Amino acid sequence: MAEIYLPDVIGAGYASFWTSTKFFRVLKGGRGSKKSRTMGINLIYRIMKFKLSNAVVVRKVGNTHKDSTFAELKWAVHRLGVDHLWTFKVSPLEAIYNPTGQKILFRGFDDPLKLTSLAVDVGYLCWAWIEEAYEIEDEADFNTFAEGIRGEVPEGLFKQITLTFNPWKSGHWTKARWFDQDDPNAFTLTTTHKCNEFLDQEDHDKIEALRFSDPDRYKVVGLGEYGIPGGAFFNEFRDGIHVIEPFDIPEDWVRYRAIDYGLDMFACYFAAMDSYSNLYIYKEIYESDLIVSEACKKMQSYTDEQIRCTFAPPDLWNRSSATGKSTADIFNEYGETLVIAKNGRIAGWASVKEWLKVFEVKDEQTGELVKSSALKITSNCRNLIRCLPQVQHDDKKPNDVSNEPHELTHSVDACRYLCSMFIVPNVIHALKPIPSIFNFLEDNDNESYMDSAFISYGMK
Repeated sequence: MAEIYLPDVIGAGYASFWTSTKFFRVLKGGRGSKKSRTMGINLIYRIMKFKLSNAVVVRKVGNTHKDSTFAELKWAVHRLGVDHLWTFKVSPLEAIYNPTGQKILFRGFDDPLKLTSLAVDVGYLCWAWIEEAYEIEDEADFNTFAEGIRGEVPEGLFKQITLTFNPWKSGHWTKARWFDQDDPNAFTLTTTHKCNEFLDQEDHDKIEALRFSDPDRYKVVGLGEYGIPGGAFFNEFRDGIHVIEPFDIPEDWVRYRAIDYGLDMFACYFAAMDSYSNLYIYKEIYESDLIVSEACKKMQSYTDEQIRCTFAPPDLWNRSSATGKSTADIFNEYGETLVIAKNGRIAGWASVKEWLKVFEVKDEQTGELVKSSALKITSNCRNLIRCLPQVQHDDKKPNDVSNEPHELTHSVDACRYLCSMFIVPNVIHALKPIPSIFNFLEDNDNESYMDSAFISYGMK
C-alpha cells in the first residue's frame, strides 16, 4: 500500500480528536469546519489499521445516509487513494473493506430493532459515529444505543462513540451532559471554519459576514457555539426593507384578510396583492378578551374595502360541545365566511421566510439596485413588526417557531396563514419596475395568480 502523510490529507486542527481513545468523542462545530470529512477519513483509516474492527454510522432517519454519511465515506476512501480496497453496497447500505471483510454499517434511530441487534460477520463492533447528533432529541434513546456499543474487545482494540453536529439548540441534552460539566469518559472539541485550510477565502468571508448581518446565526455557524435559546427564527426581517410607510392602496389590487382567534388575543391582518403578486400587509387588529361575536364585529368595523376572502386556521371549524357551534359558524352568522388556510407549521414558516427573502431590485427612478422583498408591512401594523423579529426557534424543533412567549405567536400565526396560501412571485417578476410611490401600473394582460390559485383550491 502506498504511504500517505495524514496531515496533508486531513489538514490541521484535529490532532487531539484523531488520537483520543475515550469512550465518547463529542465534536461540535460551525459551518465549513470539516467535521464530517475528518470523521469520515478517521473511520476509514481505523478500519484499515485495526484488524477485526467494525463500525456503525447512525442518523436519526436511516434513509438519509445515502446522500450524507455514505457519500462522505466514499469521498474519504477516494481522498486516501484506497478505492480499490473498498466496496460500497446500496442494498443493504454498507461499506466493506475487501481484504478482510470488515464492515461499516448504516442505521437510523427510526428503526430501533436494527440498533439493538447489531452484528458483524468478522471481528467486533468497535466504533460508532452519530452524525447530526442534534437531531437525536431523547437522551434515553442515545443511552440505550450506547449500551449496545460497550463490551470487551481483544487487546489492541477499543470501543468509542463519536458525535458530530452543529450546536443549533442550546437546550439540547449534549450541552448539559458534556459542555456544561467535565466527563472523564469524554473528549470534547469545538471547531470553526478557521481550521479548514481547504476552503477558499470567499467561503471564509461569507461565514464571517454573518458576524454583522446575523449575530445569532454567526454564534452557531461561525463560532461553533450553542445558539441562544431557540435563536431568532425570522432572521431575514429588516425594518428598513420590510417596513414601509402607509399608502393609498390602488382599487385594482385584490384584498385579503387572515386571522388567528383566541380569547387571549384576536389577530387580524389585511393584505393587498399588486399586479406582480407582491403582498402588502397594510392594516392590523390586535386585541384581547373579545368573544367570537365581538371579534367578528371588530373586524367588520375595520373593513371599508372589498375583501376577496378571509383565511383562518382549521381549528376554528371545531364545534363547541356547549353550543354546538364553531367559531367559523358564528362568523358566518354575522355575514363573514371564513376560508380554511393551510395549517402545516414547518411548511408555513418556510413560506413566510420565502416571502421575507431579500433580493435586489432596480430602482425605476435612479437605476440603482436596492434591496427589496415580495412582502412589505406598513408601519401602522406595529404588533406584527414587533413580533416577527422576536419569535424564536423552538428549542427542540429547529424548523419550528417556539410557542413561548405565547403573546408573540398570534400575529405571526396569522401571517403564516396568509403567506401559505400564495406562491411567492418568481424573482424574474419581482425584478420588474415597482415604483416607490406605489402608483398602479396598467398591466392587466395576464390572468392574476390568485385567479388560477382559487381554481386549484376550488374557491372560485
